[in-house]
Amino acid sequence: MSIISSSKKGTRQQNDDCGNCEENDTATQKSITAERKKYCNELYTAAGEMSQYETNYYGQSNLYEQKKCMFVWTEDNYRRYRNTEICVGTELLQSNDLIKENVSNYIKWGNDLSASLKNIFKSIKDVKTKLGDLRTAACKLEDCKNDSCNCTQMTILTGEQQKNCDTKPSQDNRPDECSDAKEVLDDLICMPKALGFDVDYIFNASSDVIGIQVFSNLGMLDPLQKTLADDSKAFEKHLQDTMKLRESALKKTQEDLVKAVQEATKSAAGLYNKRSDFEGLMCTTRFICCPKCDCVAEDDNCKPRLEKCKEEICGICDEVQGTFCNDSGDNSETTAG
Repeated sequence: MSIISSSKKGTRQQNDDCGNCEENDTATQKSITAERKKYCNELYTAAGEMSQYETNYYGQSNLYEQKKCMFVWTEDNYRRYRNTEICVGTELLQSNDLIKENVSNYIKWGNDLSASLKNIFKSIKDVKTKLGDLRTAACKLEDCKNDSCNCTQMTILTGEQQKNCDTKPSQDNRPDECSDAKEVLDDLICMPKALGFDVDYIFNASSDVIGIQVFSNLGMLDPLQKTLADDSKAFEKHLQDTMKLRESALKKTQEDLVKAVQEATKSAAGLYNKRSDFEGLMCTTRFICCPKCDCVAEDDNCKPRLEKCKEEICGICDEVQGTFCNDSGDNSETTAG
């Protein structure tokens, strides 16, 4: 809006300049006036076109900023899903494969342990049965030892006087191997009782261990692992599907952004061209309104009148050369030549 206003202001100033100029009815003035009118019309047209291009450039720049923001947001969203899929989804699937292998091993080891515990329990049960027989034999041995009918044999075997027994111990013919016969008999009677308690403890402990192993139930890990694997695959599929959608959207927004950049660039170049045309027409109309041709010599009709104009035009050439050419001596000489 400021540029349009300044353009109109410049037009009014040009009209003011034209109003301050003195015009006559000469053929030259009429020719200048006719040409001036053409340029003035072109100036108004150029002002309208410049205003149109300014509006277009403002809209294209606005659209570019929106497309850029949309592209950045879409790219960020796509990156989030892509990074999650790479870091979490892939790791989760790989972990599930390892967990599946471990669970399979754990279940196998659990089954092997269960079979071993059952075999141990069976062996302990057999030992307990045999210890029962040993305890029975120990009780019979104790009864025989305490039987008065066997007191003579016990006296001879142990070398000690038995209660309620008339036989006296004799050390004359006792072999050395029988020196600890009494202790051996006592051990044979008492040890089976103690071993009976021990085997009961072992039997109960074995039963408890089997119960603990059964209660642990490693087989329950298999359905849990399968559930985790199914959920992980569903999660990975969701990430993949969403990532494909975001990738497609990212490609579309990138195409839109490229198109917006192209349109904004064309709009900026067009606006620059229209401004250049407008400025050129403004300067032309201002000059035609009040032309100042000081270079024309009118003192002597017998001499060329436009020699000074030629020199001024050459001066303009020098200025253009200094503005658009390089500073190097070779290039300047080439251009001057």
